[in-house]
Amino acid sequence: MIMKKISLIGLSLMSGLFALAQADAVKHAEHIIKSSNPDFVQAKEVITPALTNPETAETMMPWYLAGKANIGIYEAGYMQESLGNPMDAAQKKVAGHALIDAFNQYYKAMHLDSIPNEKGKIKPKKSKEMIKELAGLYPQIRNAGIFLIQAQDYNGAYDAWEIYAQLPGDARLGKEAPTADPDTILGETCYYQGAAMLAAKDGDYKKALNKLEQAEAYGYAPIEVYVYATEAARLLNDSTTMLEYAQKGYDKFGTQEISFVGQIINSKLAKNDYDECYRLIDEAISNTPEGNAPIMSQLYTVKGNLLDQQEKYAEAEQCFDKSIQYDDKNAKAYFDKARMIYNAAVRLDEEANNAQSQEVKDQLLKAAEYFEKAYNLDEVNMTQIPNILYRLYYRLGAGYETQADVWKNM
Repeated sequence: MIMKKISLIGLSLMSGLFALAQADAVKHAEHIIKSSNPDFVQAKEVITPALTNPETAETMMPWYLAGKANIGIYEAGYMQESLGNPMDAAQKKVAGHALIDAFNQYYKAMHLDSIPNEKGKIKPKKSKEMIKELAGLYPQIRNAGIFLIQAQDYNGAYDAWEIYAQLPGDARLGKEAPTADPDTILGETCYYQGAAMLAAKDGDYKKALNKLEQAEAYGYAPIEVYVYATEAARLLNDSTTMLEYAQKGYDKFGTQEISFVGQIINSKLAKNDYDECYRLIDEAISNTPEGNAPIMSQLYTVKGNLLDQQEKYAEAEQCFDKSIQYDDKNAKAYFDKARMIYNAAVRLDEEANNAQSQEVKDQLLKAAEYFEKAYNLDEVNMTQIPNILYRLYYRLGAGYETQADVWKNM
């Protein structure tokens, strides 16, 4: 029993000593920050334990000092960048998150600073200072988002820009709340948020779509807003919104972005409305400047695939030929041309009960030539071609074993 009492007394003493240590840490951090040449990184390290210790976590001063330290860290990075000594990605990430943390820590400190004392009176010590400082950081929190997007921290960038978007209407700042930037800047920032959330590894596509819709509502509506909104809706399996933005994009920008008309055509295909599909693709072709060869090439590829689906093989092949004439770097056109030749050779071979004729061999070799061309142009997206060529040369049989082995091992 005596040993237990001693043990409990020891634990109580250790707890008291730890609380004192945290109180000392608060004073130490304050001393660092108030020094003539403050080391804000050190101040942050010193004060951080006090944010979770029960004896200090619910007091204003640790949160105020943590916010002050983080503002100092951000400003040091911003100054470095401004003086022509660019930060690397890691430094930009530290600076960006420091300012986000500073806002959250100041808000926590302001809340604790407004709690009535034992006499029921509210006597804030630092709130006025913090409110003015946060209001003055309005343009900087936008810059913090830029630092984070440059560091490819997409979620962090989104969070920084969300603070920026909410700050002018933040009731906690009262009359000190900053005047909102013009709609063009707010719209652009919403667009950046939407793009960032789409790019994030664990992106919230609903948030992305909402921000892109806000960008458009603000009047910020370059082609990318419609491209990304269409993609966000697709990822959400929201076919109605996807088609809505594809149509808006097509109405506004025509064939500058071919995915718009492609999505519209796909919606018509789902209803087997081929007449409308052909009308749309022919309209797109006629409205595209002849000199815009890459887009013309893509449009003829789309039309070729439409014709192929209806087994209009000769017309489809002519479209793929036109596509290649417009852009001889269009790997998809070469692939589709090769696919048509290959399928025609297989049909011919099967009609002859697999008694492979010279015509079939010539057709298969011609298909191989186009498949290889497509693969050489775009190995990244044409990963299925090695297996196709292996099976093609295997089908050709004797004399083509070497070629089959080459593609089998790729």
